[in-house]
Formats: sequence, C-alpha cells, structure tokens
Amino acid sequence: MTTVARNTITSPRILINIGVFTALYFLFMFAGGMLGIFHPAMMFVGGLISGILNGIVCMLMVARTRVMGAFTVMGAVVATLMVATGHFWGTILIAIALGFAADLIIRSGNYTRTMTNALGYAVFSLWGISPFLPLFFNSGAYLADIGNQMGAEYATTFERIFTAPVVCGWVLLSAILAFCSALLGMRILQRHFERAGVA
Repeated sequence: MTTVARNTITSPRILINIGVFTALYFLFMFAGGMLGIFHPAMMFVGGLISGILNGIVCMLMVARTRVMGAFTVMGAVVATLMVATGHFWGTILIAIALGFAADLIIRSGNYTRTMTNALGYAVFSLWGISPFLPLFFNSGAYLADIGNQMGAEYATTFERIFTAPVVCGWVLLSAILAFCSALLGMRILQRHFERAGVA
C-alpha cells in the first residue's frame, strides 16, 4: 500500500521530482535553442546537444518517479513556458498529447524496460516540431515576427533553411537521436546513478 501511494502523481515527492527534472529539461532545451541567435542553422546543433542531455534527464526522471503522468506534466509545463515566450499556442496541446503517449509507452514496460523507455522519450521529443508549425500555415506572419526580432537578413536565411522537407527530415532525425540518447541515458543510469543510489 505504501508503494502505491508513493508512486502516484499526486505524491508531493513525485511532484517535486518531476518539477526538478522539468526545470533541467527546460534549461538544457533553452540553452540549446539560444545557439540559434548566432545563425538559424545552429538550431540544429543546439537541438542535438539538448536532445542528448535531456535523454539522460528524462531517463533519470523515469527511474526516480515511475509514475503515469510524469511526461504529461513535463510536456504541459515546458510547452506553457514556450507559449509564454511567444511560441505557437498549439504547442501546449501537442506536448500534452505526446507526453501522455510517452507515459503509456513507458508504463507498458513497467518503467524499467530500456526499449520502451527510449521509445517513450523519442515520441515525447516530437513535440519540438510544434513551434515551427506556423511556418507552414502562416509563414508570412511567422517570418515577419522573426524579422522584427532578429532582422530581415536572419529571417531570409531562416526561410531558406527551414523548408518543409528539411523540417520533416529533422523531426525524423530528432526522434532517432532521442531514442539513441535515451539508450545512452539508461546505460549511464545503470552504470553510475544506480550504483550511487540516486536512481
């Protein structure tokens, strides 16, 4: 009975853990995104770095919480912060939906199977396409906003790089990289954190 109570989403300990890992996730994601200030193509580099680091963060969160809803909450919080900084409002709905899907996948492996944990993180990571969606259905306003913030030359370069095929390819590559980074995260978790009693 005690174990069940400890592993419910309403447990203060669980919520604190989710909050800590969500903060780390957002920090790495934000730091990676900031590389885009230098050049639009650097967003790919930042996404790669943050995706790898967050694979470790998310696998540690799974080990520390083992509860249905952790990724749903993380998705809701991170997406809300993204919208608050001016990104597409639909990001919240997409992140929550993918967070819930990730929770279902990870729960199916009882929070301990490497493959389901990695697949869950890969699915969750797909929410990253959300902020770019206005580029396809309202490109004029989207690029104008970028131009206002970063300058016309930056916006022109952004439009040239972020074509539909490139974005779709990046989403697929991001999912694969997320899966691999989660495998790395599970390996690090098993080799170091579990020995230290952290996980």
